[in-house]
This record gives sequence, structure tokens and C-alpha cells, in this order.
Amino acid sequence: MRGFSALFYIWRIHIRRHILMFATAVLFLGIASLFYALEIYMIRFIFDDLLSPQASEGKKMAFQEALGKLGVDLFAGVGREQLFTIIPLTLVAIFLLKGIFNYFGKYWLDAVGLATITDLRDLLYKKLMKQGQDFFAQFPTGTLISRLLNDIERMKTAVSEKLTEISTALFSLVALLASAFYQDWKMTLVSLVTIPLVVFPMARFSRKLRKVSKKSQEEIAKLADQMKETLTGVRIVQMFRMEEKEAERFGVANQHLYKVNLKATRVMALTTPMMEFIGAFAVAGILYYGHFKILSGTITLGSFSAFLATLYAMYVPVKKLSQANNIVQQAVAAADRSMELLEWETAVRELPEAGELGPFSEKISFENVSFSYGATPNVLDGVTLEIHKGISIALVGPSGAGKSTMVSLIPRLFDATGGRISIDGVDIREVTLRSLRSQIGIVTQDTVLFDLTAAENIAYGNPDIEMERVHEAARRAKAFDFISALPQGFDTRLGEGGYSLSGGQRQRIAIARAVLNNPPILILDEATSALDAESESAVQEAIRDLMRGRTTIIIAHRLSTVMDADLTVVLEEGRIVEKGRHAELIGSSGRYARLCAMEFRAALSDGFSKGE
Repeated sequence: MRGFSALFYIWRIHIRRHILMFATAVLFLGIASLFYALEIYMIRFIFDDLLSPQASEGKKMAFQEALGKLGVDLFAGVGREQLFTIIPLTLVAIFLLKGIFNYFGKYWLDAVGLATITDLRDLLYKKLMKQGQDFFAQFPTGTLISRLLNDIERMKTAVSEKLTEISTALFSLVALLASAFYQDWKMTLVSLVTIPLVVFPMARFSRKLRKVSKKSQEEIAKLADQMKETLTGVRIVQMFRMEEKEAERFGVANQHLYKVNLKATRVMALTTPMMEFIGAFAVAGILYYGHFKILSGTITLGSFSAFLATLYAMYVPVKKLSQANNIVQQAVAAADRSMELLEWETAVRELPEAGELGPFSEKISFENVSFSYGATPNVLDGVTLEIHKGISIALVGPSGAGKSTMVSLIPRLFDATGGRISIDGVDIREVTLRSLRSQIGIVTQDTVLFDLTAAENIAYGNPDIEMERVHEAARRAKAFDFISALPQGFDTRLGEGGYSLSGGQRQRIAIARAVLNNPPILILDEATSALDAESESAVQEAIRDLMRGRTTIIIAHRLSTVMDADLTVVLEEGRIVEKGRHAELIGSSGRYARLCAMEFRAALSDGFSKGE
């Protein structure tokens, strides 16, 4: 779904919740537009009844004639002097009523637009939270942030602010057009002959602007990606003295965005002068035609002035519509990008009839499991393995062997592209994601902490947990003492990523989080590889306590950290090439023995280089 249909679809699906307010707002704006047309038409009575030298006391005034045609004889017997009071007061009443209906109509329509955009942003964010890891591999973080903020903001301008302007302009245009036909249908037709001259170039400008706007939004997304990448790794940038280079790279991307936006500005700037130039022909024709009608006595000066004012007033909503069209074209491009996310098929889907996974009691089974990222070769190829309850299993092998992919398949961060994974004989694709993931805990090398308090980070996923249990989890993770020493203790906000803490401290908070969740299945993905020896010792102690009584799957490059595992599985190019206990594999002189020998030589060489 693309183009205006995408923007209309987004508007339609969300407006249902606010349909009554929307209908009332439209009605009020319609009534306000009628008062606006009437306000312009009142010029006739001002000229013919109040200002014209030909007006006399004994003659029926144009104002009274107009009311008579409507069946209102309220002022039939009043003279010209009284009309000097009645007509201005009528004009004041028209302005007042127009203002009241305009205010409520615009306010309610703006409210509907804002609610619609808020609902859309919520929907998009929920959609992102349910996507599999393959989706995030395809869409960089900066791009997604740009779509949720910048693209939605452009749609907000169109759907909220400009929707009111467009509605008001359309109603005003219809009311004024009806008034013009009522006053003089021939002159009205003459004034409309220039419309085809406007429509064709406007259509071309619209297509051009939509294309340029889409390119602009893509450039903003690239800029956001670069900013996120550089700011996240700012320490590396500074340590490698790349500040100037990164600023230069940002400047180049920023210039690309500037040039694209300049094209959009050029297209928008052409719209108004072109409309004014074409409109000048219509005005010239009307003046020429009206001149002869006044001289012949066919119409009065007041009638012609009212018609000319009505015609000129029509230019205002037409101009607003053309300007709003520029914004709408940008919103259409943004809607296209939003629809791409809304229509994206979630790779990891929960079946409608999915049941609850019972408490883990027997084993996790990989049955001829394969996995590939799209058209790439298999990362896993025919993996068959049983992991029984209560054991610790180590996955070892070179980088790219498929270790992290294998453990990511268990909580269904990805879905296997071939074969089957089951827990206690139940295919994990047949159970709810919530019941599956609630039984799996994970501690990774890259600890993820949020800009919340220490207590909230530990209780993440358990918001209503008692503080005593948070403290107990922190004690078991050897994190209680350093958290208590923070300025506000457990109520201290850790900041983005928890970077005020050391790597070991962050890791122990992550372990406390896993302890609190109390999962029967635990995944340790390079949990200590980025720590120094002292921090690793403290974290390893916490991990040993966490592993007690759980089925644990350990990924580690340093084989010394997995020597005590009940089962070691060696992966190479997505296949299991060996498995057994450490002592058995060392004695077999196979792939595992060679990996251990390589690690030993590297450690020995490192020791000599340090003079140890």
C-alpha cells in the first residue's frame, strides 16, 4: 500500500476511536465556512444600503430584500438610518458565531489528528518490539528512530495541523463558490476557466515533491544511523583521534541532506507565484466583464464589489490548499515508510492456538536444526543435540561457528529455517512466546542496562516484585555492597547503559536480574570475556551461584572457563564436530584438543611478552 492510499489507510484505521469528535468538528467547520461566505456577502449591503448615494429612505433596501427572499421579514419596516445600526451589528454577530464554530471545530479536529498520530506511533513501536532479530539486522537503529520520530512528525503536521487547515479551506471554498454562483453564475464560470491551467503543473509539482521528500527522509535516517554509531562509540573515536574525521564524515552526510531539502524548498517556493500569476488572468477578465455590466446598469456597484470580494476571498483557501498540498506530499512519503514497517511480516510469529509451556522438567532437543539469514549459506546445518535438565553444557568453536545463533533459537529470537527444537517434547513454535521466554534467563557479554534505578534494572520484567527479593537477588549476585554504596543506594539512576559503573558491576546487576527471574534454563553468552581478572573472579563466583540447580548453556571463547561443564559441544561451520566431557575430548586429539593447545600457546606467549 503506497501513496495517498497509505496515508488515508493510517488515518482511517485510527479515526474509528474518535469518529464522533471528528464528525462534530467537521460539522462545526462547515457551519463556520457558511458564516465566512455570509461575512463576505455583507459587503453588498454595506455598499448598496449604507454607502451608496443612490440609496433613499423610501426605497426597500437590498438587505431587506435579501432577508425577504429567505422568508425573514424581521426588519421589513425599518428605515435606512436604523440599518446603519442593524447591518454593523449583524456583521459583528456573524464574526462572533464564525469564531465560536471555528474554535471548537479546529480544536476538536486537531485533537483527533494528534490522537491518531499518537496511536500510530504506539502501534509502530509495539510492532518493532515483536520483530525477530533478523528484522533489526536489516533496519539499523538510527533508521528506526528516524521513522518513529521524524517521519511521524511529518505525518503529524499533515494529519493534525494541516488537516484542520485543509478542511477549513475546502469548506470555505465550497461556501464561497456557492455564494459566487448565487450572485452571478456567468461571471463565476468566467473566473473558473483558469483552473485547468493550475491543475496540471500542481500535479507535476506534487509528484516531484513526494519523490524529493522521500529522499530527504532517507537522508535523515542515514544521518541518524551515523550519529547513533559515532556517539555510542565516542570513546573509541576519541582514543583513535578520529574526532575531526568523524565530524567531516557527518558534514558530508549533512550536506547531502541540505541539498535534498533545498530541492524540496525550490518546488514549494514555485507553487504560490505560479498560482498568483494564473489567478491574475481571472481577475483581469472579471474586471473587464464587470465594468460593462455596471455601466449598463445590470448590476450595482455593491453587488459587483461583493462578487469581487467573494472571488478574492476564494484565493485565500486555494492558496492554503496549495501550501497544505506541499506538506501532505511530504506526509505521503513518510506514510509510505511507516506502512513498510506496519506491513512487515514478523518472522517470529505466535500461533493463534499456541498453548502455555509447562514447567521445564526433562530436556531441550535440537532435531536436525538448520538456520540461515535469508539467501546466505546455512549458519547451522543439521544440528542434533539433547540438553538434559540440570546439566551444564558448553558450546565452543571458532567465531562464526554458530554458537550464538544456536542459543538464540531456544527463546525464539530467531526461528529455525529447518528441523525442530522442542522442550519436553513440545515444539517451541507451538507455545506462547511469554511462557517460553519466562523459563529462560540470559547473561551476555554486552550487558544491557536501562536509564532506570538500580532496583528497577534488577526487577526488569518484574515491576511489582518486593524490594526484599531485589535485595536478596543483589546479594546472590555479589552486587549488594556496591549498589548500597551508590549515592541513593538502590534508588540511584544508572544512566544510559549504566556507564557510571564498571564492567564487572554492570555484569553483576545483569546476573541479579537473572537470579530474580529464577529461570530453569540459563544462557551465558561470553559473560566474562570482556572483564579483567579481578572483575572476572567476582562475576564467576556470582555465576556459579546462579548456575546451581539450573540447566546452563555456556558460550565461551576461553576454554578455561568451561572445563567443568558436564558436556562440551564443539561447533565448526554450523555443524557439531565433537561432543563429550573436557577430559575425554582432550584425550581424543581432535578439534577440541587443538583449540586447547592453541589457547595454551597463546597464553604462554602472552606471559613471556609480559616477562612473567
